[in-house]
Amino acid sequence: MRSGFRKKLDDLNLTIESKFRKHSYRKKIKVRLKRMHGGYNCDKEYEEVVVPYWKKYGYKPAKMWYQVFAEKDHQVDPRYIPDDLYYGELVPYFSNSQFRRFGEDKCYHDVWFADIKRPQTICKNIAGVFYDADMNVISCQKAVELCMAYGDEFLIKPSIDSGEGRLITFYMPGQFTEEDIRKNIQDMGANFLAQAGVKQHPVLSQMNPSSLNTIRVVSFLFEGEVHILSAILRIGAANAKVDNIGAGGFAVPIHDDGQLNDRGVNRKAEWRSENNFGVKFSDVKIPNYEKVIEVIKKEHLKLAHFKLIGWDFSVDTDGDPVFIEYNVCPGANQVTCGPTFGDLTDKVLDEYFIKRTLKNAQN
Repeated sequence: MRSGFRKKLDDLNLTIESKFRKHSYRKKIKVRLKRMHGGYNCDKEYEEVVVPYWKKYGYKPAKMWYQVFAEKDHQVDPRYIPDDLYYGELVPYFSNSQFRRFGEDKCYHDVWFADIKRPQTICKNIAGVFYDADMNVISCQKAVELCMAYGDEFLIKPSIDSGEGRLITFYMPGQFTEEDIRKNIQDMGANFLAQAGVKQHPVLSQMNPSSLNTIRVVSFLFEGEVHILSAILRIGAANAKVDNIGAGGFAVPIHDDGQLNDRGVNRKAEWRSENNFGVKFSDVKIPNYEKVIEVIKKEHLKLAHFKLIGWDFSVDTDGDPVFIEYNVCPGANQVTCGPTFGDLTDKVLDEYFIKRTLKNAQN
């Protein structure tokens, strides 16, 4: 149990972080609304449907959220969760942010997820200490040698806070020098890893052959069960190495059977029926998608500190799910997949606004 002073300090930090998140997402939605020329005009539905739904929780969401969320199909569902509420309050309530950086550290994936297929680790650095793939402490020079000896494509990336492809460097055999590796390692400083590239399944490769196109699944550990809230396929832009939607790629909803939705969305909020290579989304089914879901449901049960998790998987040329990483502050996927919590929304809001059964979870 934390001391009274320590608890007050932690609570203050969480309050400050919550306010910052709310402000940040309100700014983002206003920018998006401007790009969408005001979004969907939902004045009538907002007053008659949205406001009454939230009144029982003593909460009145801003109309701008529904102008954005309803733009796709002009259906105003009051169960849409405003981003400032989702990121500023619900995520911190259901997932203990005190464990986030340590829990998400990719250098520990082979410790936390030893039984899951993952990209091969070449070497890694945790808080300035170098390790090989078996967690033996090695020198910086040995780490460089392991990278130089690897005979196929690999990458070096941060092990913490590496969202949207930030600071990832890719290496192809014969196209780099020992000095290139050494300089990258020195520039990274600490908390990074070198790992093999993933050779993705042809079905995924056709979506964009230059990038690793990943399956993002949001799961929710609630009332003792892991629920799958949403799933999308993230597709990189032509010639891009990462599946960054913001850089010109697509997000395409995945149905429960692994079939892609007939349309995907880009960063401009434009819905398209095919990718940059003319492949129709409706013609694509994720191979062995059910195995991806099976792995997620099993593994999430081990991570009770994080009730909300966004999982990134690929499928390799053998058809096996390959775990890439997970995020404990996952996107809500509402623009692509509808209300975040779907049929669980009433129960989730009752838990947060009324019951508060997790009040001791942050201790």
